[in-house]
Amino acid sequence: MSSNEGYSQSGSSNGQGDIEMADSDDELEEDHPDDDEDDDDDVVDDSAAVAAPPEEDEDEEEDGAVAKRRAIQSIMRDAALTEEERRQRIQSLMSGGRSAPAPAPAVPLGVMEEESCVHYERNCSIVAPCCQRVYGCRVCHDELSGHAPLNRFDIREVVCKQCQTRQPASNNCISCGIVFGEYHCGTCNLWMARSKKPFHCTECGFCRVGGVESFRHCQECCMCISVNVFHTHNCFKDKYKNNCPVCREDMFSSRQSPQDLPCGHAIHAHCFRKLAGFDYRCPICKKTVVSQQSMAAAWEARARDIAEQPMPADLQRVVDIMCNDCETKSNQRQWHFLGVQCPSCNSFNTVVEQVTNGENNTQNPPMGQNGSGNNANGGAPPSAGRTC
Repeated sequence: MSSNEGYSQSGSSNGQGDIEMADSDDELEEDHPDDDEDDDDDVVDDSAAVAAPPEEDEDEEEDGAVAKRRAIQSIMRDAALTEEERRQRIQSLMSGGRSAPAPAPAVPLGVMEEESCVHYERNCSIVAPCCQRVYGCRVCHDELSGHAPLNRFDIREVVCKQCQTRQPASNNCISCGIVFGEYHCGTCNLWMARSKKPFHCTECGFCRVGGVESFRHCQECCMCISVNVFHTHNCFKDKYKNNCPVCREDMFSSRQSPQDLPCGHAIHAHCFRKLAGFDYRCPICKKTVVSQQSMAAAWEARARDIAEQPMPADLQRVVDIMCNDCETKSNQRQWHFLGVQCPSCNSFNTVVEQVTNGENNTQNPPMGQNGSGNNANGGAPPSAGRTC
């Protein structure tokens, strides 16, 4: 029998004696300041709270985890669901339905992902076929959604910015009659202003800007080439169907203008201007992208600096070099830390292939690559068209 039960029984026979006993006992007064009946209730409640077994809660959590696991397996086995539907159902299951994505908005649509588009002047937004969300244009989708790039040819629906009506893609709103764009291409699903002179090239397969009168399509390069350089440009098979060597973006479908280099390789015009600030060579073949006449003064200044700063005897080397510009090999040339000049074209755009004395024929890193590229023709007009 516990001490509390003893107090309770004695209290039933002689309550006054129990009260005096509690008052006279200092330790009991500190632990149980209330009356005996309250003390009994508190002790019972506390002991019940401490002794509550957690096994039942753990079993419920385990059963819930097993049920979720089976539900996910069932969703993954359902062949009738698309990948997007599977993702949405699993997300809803794991979040308890609190953050499940909303279904595709009904017509008319009032809330858009991006109300303004900085890329095109138009009176409509597009409905992305991959996620059924509304964006200002396909570029807005690529920048904001985090999805794979949107295929412009898959767009089937638009939303009027005037009346918020969702409708099949066209150039006139079926509700308010507003014109969506000054220029409209039903093939590319493009709406934009005519200020940039857009036109559709059937050989390229999509729209470009700059005016159809300013470009001609080259079947060899598979690109619209400026009429100013069409007869003099270097033709390479599918030259523009490559990534820019600087930014790695596809140049054929890029919205940035490509630039033809004298060596025949292509690069974005804006990437070329940045590159010309610190390097005068093609990033692919390492040939000088500036004309020999423009670089002649730089080569003469480099030769003069070398003549005024001869190498000390302990650092003198004789080397074999390869010229990146004329592709000529030259042997028995005096090495200098400022570069080694090619005797054929006077270029310092050379690479040391081998040291023939002073060391045991070891391969050396490229030399003579410190020439100034500040005279590069960074302001040259683009040589090929860019897409819309």
